[in-house]
Amino acid sequence: LVVTVGVSAGCQKADPVASLKERVSTYWGLKQSKVWEQVYEQYLDPEAKKTVTKEAFLKRRWLAFDILSYEISDVKDEGDKATVAVANEANIPLKTPEGELKFFKKQVTTTDEWVRRDGKWYVVLTE
Repeated sequence: LVVTVGVSAGCQKADPVASLKERVSTYWGLKQSKVWEQVYEQYLDPEAKKTVTKEAFLKRRWLAFDILSYEISDVKDEGDKATVAVANEANIPLKTPEGELKFFKKQVTTTDEWVRRDGKWYVVLTE
């Protein structure tokens, strides 16, 4: 019996996108917590950093909406590139005609492009 269990466990395929899913999940956790410096330093595609300064990146995220929850809904792996869809609920701020800021919960799906560089996945900046 032990041999059978060991053989069947050895035959299971490893999830080919497990490392990507882990990076995406941590990235979204940082977005939810608004830890933008860490996003820039550890998750932003190094190619984007050649043209986008940390200060410019952080400034664009100053008014980022609140992410209430998220779940990776689809991963399309294409070798060293991938497209990841994340279903998320967010508080979207909208100004009323009177100038008052109101928040509305909204379910959205966000799609990000990811690239693998030197074996590590990074999100592609789409600004």
